[in-house]
Amino acid sequence: ILCTNRDEFLDRPTEDAHFHAFGAALPPGAPPPVLAGRDLQAGGSWFGINRAGRVALLTNITEPAQKYTTSRGALVSAFLLATPPTHQSLEDELAALVPPDARFAGFNLLLFAPAPPASVSTVENSAQTPISYEALLVTNHGGGGALAARPLRPDECACGGVSNGVDGAGDAPWPKVQHATAALAEALASTTTTTTSTSSSSTTSTTAPNPTPPNPTSPATYTPTESALLHQLFALLAWHPPRAIAHRSELRHTVHVLPVPIVLDGPGSTHPRAAYYGTRLASALLVRRDGAVLFVERDVWGLGGEDGDGKGKPVLAEPPTERVFRFVLGGGLSASDICASR
Repeated sequence: ILCTNRDEFLDRPTEDAHFHAFGAALPPGAPPPVLAGRDLQAGGSWFGINRAGRVALLTNITEPAQKYTTSRGALVSAFLLATPPTHQSLEDELAALVPPDARFAGFNLLLFAPAPPASVSTVENSAQTPISYEALLVTNHGGGGALAARPLRPDECACGGVSNGVDGAGDAPWPKVQHATAALAEALASTTTTTTSTSSSSTTSTTAPNPTPPNPTSPATYTPTESALLHQLFALLAWHPPRAIAHRSELRHTVHVLPVPIVLDGPGSTHPRAAYYGTRLASALLVRRDGAVLFVERDVWGLGGEDGDGKGKPVLAEPPTERVFRFVLGGGLSASDICASR
């Protein structure tokens, strides 16, 4: 269960989440392997999942802008496109994917991969081996730093959050992460209580053989458990304090970033003049233990009309438009691979 906002300049060229291969050539008839949005300015992505169940989630470390020849988003695309060698750890795979001399602007990257022996084929054919995940946090601790990786702690795996700060620096926890983690824990607890009180024949069962999406004909029609959980996840992502932030240094205090003019000065800046920055997208990912996937992406803030300077002004998507995807891990393009936009 993952939820995340994409906080970014509102004028940055972006493609919504869809199945694709980041422009890579595919064999004839092969389904696009990755479900993710695309950053059209620097390439790569910030959040996505592939058909094997591998997940990547990227946050940028808040720091002065610098110029780098590499894109942090390319780490996401490389991981989601890679075919991992058998019996290789995530740490070893990362070393093979990223050149040792590569330098990036500051980032934190969460990587998730189905843990052996719960391979995709096993999940498809046996109800006795529910899918589970290995998880790794990768970071360079700030722009130009060497890559470091560590497994997530048990408490982080149970319920945790990742910020735009430096991992292990000893700084005080970011208020927005504290708030979001507490809200996530509450959502998980209430959903668990609701699920355990339902009938054993409920469509939310996570051990059903030959998994199929709960709503095979209407991806945007949620089960009661999905609806309750998604409601709480998107409420979590919409939280902001009563007072709007006025400076980039205050981003640590809000989950939902109300649009604010920000100037990024420096050799790597793409916005030497003020441009609106805010929460553009909110996303939630649910992967059931039987391999059924639900991915929901909602529009939040965009640009429309003109402000006093003749530029686009922030417009809230109200009600929010969303894209909903359902598929089963390990499957090709099939009737169970469905999407809807509303």
